[in-house]
Amino acid sequence: MTFWRYKEFTFSVAEPFDVEEATNGNGTMIGFNNESKKEVIRLYGKAVELGGTCAGKPAQRGLKFAAYVRDLDGNKICFFE
Repeated sequence: MTFWRYKEFTFSVAEPFDVEEATNGNGTMIGFNNESKKEVIRLYGKAVELGGTCAGKPAQRGLKFAAYVRDLDGNKICFFE
């Protein structure tokens, strides 16, 4: 994995963890930094309510509190605090 970290964002490029071919939702993900765990939970709930599917319920993951969903096209989205 190679990544560039800045104050406002982080950008990284990596091979998919499952070593399969990179496709939408496998080897690609967009993440949104949030100011609170409550906001992570709210956004996760709204995404699922609108038809997204759970890819990881809100939980503490190492140093970050995060939740993962897949949109209607299968793209992976992360909400974290």
